Amino acid sequence: MALIEIQGLTKTYLSGGRIVQALRGVDLTVEAGECFGVIGRSGAGKSTLIRCLNRLERPTSGTVRLDGRDLTRLDEAGLRLARRETGMIFQHFNLLSSRTVSGNIAFPMEIAGRPAGKIAPRVRELLALVGLEDKAEVYPAQLSGGQKQRVGIARALANSPKVLLCDEATSALDPQTTKSILGLINDVKNRLGLTVVLITHEMKVITEICDRVAVMEDGLIIESGPVFEVFTRPRQPTSKRFVEEVISRPDSHGIEGYKPKGALVRVFFLGPHAVDPVIAGLSRLFDVEPNILQGHIDHIQGAPFGIMLLDLTGPEEERQKALAHLAALELQVEVLG
Repeated sequence: MALIEIQGLTKTYLSGGRIVQALRGVDLTVEAGECFGVIGRSGAGKSTLIRCLNRLERPTSGTVRLDGRDLTRLDEAGLRLARRETGMIFQHFNLLSSRTVSGNIAFPMEIAGRPAGKIAPRVRELLALVGLEDKAEVYPAQLSGGQKQRVGIARALANSPKVLLCDEATSALDPQTTKSILGLINDVKNRLGLTVVLITHEMKVITEICDRVAVMEDGLIIESGPVFEVFTRPRQPTSKRFVEEVISRPDSHGIEGYKPKGALVRVFFLGPHAVDPVIAGLSRLFDVEPNILQGHIDHIQGAPFGIMLLDLTGPEEERQKALAHLAALELQVEVLG
């Protein structure tokens, strides 16, 4: 069931005397309970898009429906109520330096008018959820980056939202802390039944926890689908560049000075075939010799994915039989030269 529905969303504003089209007709659907990733370079429009989801930005045109309600048509009172259903975490944490960890987590509940007697138990509950029980009376300046983001997550969950919006939530963190924070986001999503919308410029973040992804460029969604599909079969040049940043796809330029003796072939292994000895068996089945030049195996949401660059030697007819055999195993095969 769709929890978020975006149709024809545009956003235009003036910057330095010129008109900027941040969004140019975005259509997007996010299902309840999924983690949906939006990836794009700086200026692609992804931050504007996520800020339109809770009306921190007012769209120029189009509709944004949250659980059936069009946020673009709500008055201020209705918008305040709707915003309680969305929590947001930010790249630079945005914590109040004059408040303790507990005070920061309590702040959204105070603004919402929750009775004081119900705030303290909720704060304790959230501190336990994010693993900061011992930091309740500590100030943000005394925390590490990862701890600050845990406070940000707890604060975003204070009013029990349906949707968690993550605006470059790990961009200011080191790789190990990033993995920890992504694990926490995934954990709270599953435990609390949340829907997560996560924007980033890093494909590795998308492959860690997202179910589906949309690739943005110049205010448009240029490609979208399940993460495994987009990652293993990217159609657009921008999508391919994001994928290459993660796996450093081998190509002919990666073997400096090497001149292939046969056909230079790139093979993509998906799912269970990523760990099968497929290449080793080619020389037994056909009169060919596969010389492995480069290889890489990774996992996307638990599913193995591999890529290999071969110099496939042997008679042309036998090479074609070997390539047809690989294709019959539902592997992706590219002859580079």
